[in-house]
Amino acid sequence: MEDKNIQKKKKVLYGFGDSLVEGHCINIGMLDRLAEKNGMKYQKYARNGASVIPKIRDFIEGTSKVPDIATQIIEASDIEPDFICFDGLTNDALPFVAEHLLGSISEGYNGGFDNKTFYGALEQICFLLRKKYVNSRIFYIAVHRMPSRNEYVQEILHRAAREVCQKWSISHVDIYRYGQINTCIDEMRKKYSYDTTYCLTDGNGTHLNAQGYERWYLPEIEDAMRKYL
Repeated sequence: MEDKNIQKKKKVLYGFGDSLVEGHCINIGMLDRLAEKNGMKYQKYARNGASVIPKIRDFIEGTSKVPDIATQIIEASDIEPDFICFDGLTNDALPFVAEHLLGSISEGYNGGFDNKTFYGALEQICFLLRKKYVNSRIFYIAVHRMPSRNEYVQEILHRAAREVCQKWSISHVDIYRYGQINTCIDEMRKKYSYDTTYCLTDGNGTHLNAQGYERWYLPEIEDAMRKYL
């Protein structure tokens, strides 16, 4: 007879992406409260400064040692988690990318994508996730609209990300259009974003503080996952 006192096994969550997942300089990103609230075992592979296109920030910052998102996936554990959440776009949001390195959606699912373009590199990420973690529930988190990035470039890359997620049947959690947080609105930027540990408000709009992620990201991500929790 089954012992009713045996605790339910914890769900496992992997997080890939950039500083909005890793947590910038306070190590609290968009998924930390989600994992805590739902009793998940959370493995964070995301790294500050990570991009979709490998080494794309080299164009303006010199050589980067930060692992791009595809590399994070390759180097991650082979054990399949219950859930995977990833972001990726903010560090690629350069006019040069939108104008010259956008690329286009491919027709196949068997690899060989051009990771020197945004479309191709994002497809490579989806390919690696689907190949390595066949049974995991995967969610792409489309991050909020922010004043620290060119508005036109944000629109172009978010549109591409939606198209790629649709092709790969990956859930698209659209904070950008429907998450109700928009740090281009000055009052929201001041209250919910930060730049340094010395002041956890009044940032440039890129990184949210813990309150911001809990208030705006948590409900949207949790709602997308609810049927599987």
